[in-house]
Amino acid sequence: MPRDLVARAAPLVGAPFLAKGDTPEGWDCRGLARWCLRTFSEVEVPDYLSLYEASVVCPAGTRERSRLLAEGLARWRPIEPQAGVVAWLTWMGRAGHVGYMLTPRLVLHADTPMQTALLDLDEPGGRYGLKGAFVPSFVTEIEVS
Repeated sequence: MPRDLVARAAPLVGAPFLAKGDTPEGWDCRGLARWCLRTFSEVEVPDYLSLYEASVVCPAGTRERSRLLAEGLARWRPIEPQAGVVAWLTWMGRAGHVGYMLTPRLVLHADTPMQTALLDLDEPGGRYGLKGAFVPSFVTEIEVS
């Protein structure tokens, strides 16, 4: 793994948040994580946009979103936090946010109020926490290019 991953990701800090976006011109947490996996880890993953449609449909939409999320995560496996993997994050104690791990304790993520930002998991009083680190189940070794 190159030691310059943090430096290579630095130009992305401040990139705008855009719901359903998936490029540095505008992305959400899902789009940023996918882009980083593809660009830095050379791993293609499915898009999961169906989660958006499920979340906007009445109370049953919440159940449908949970089902889709469970199906999607079944295709992923937990791994020790490390550079090049997806961080599953909690916000104010609730899981549902993702980012891309630059180091075992530094995550690049996109959220509405702050755009694209670095998250230091060791920051005292931080609003985000690490729920787990994941890779697609077909990935046997993480190599950051």
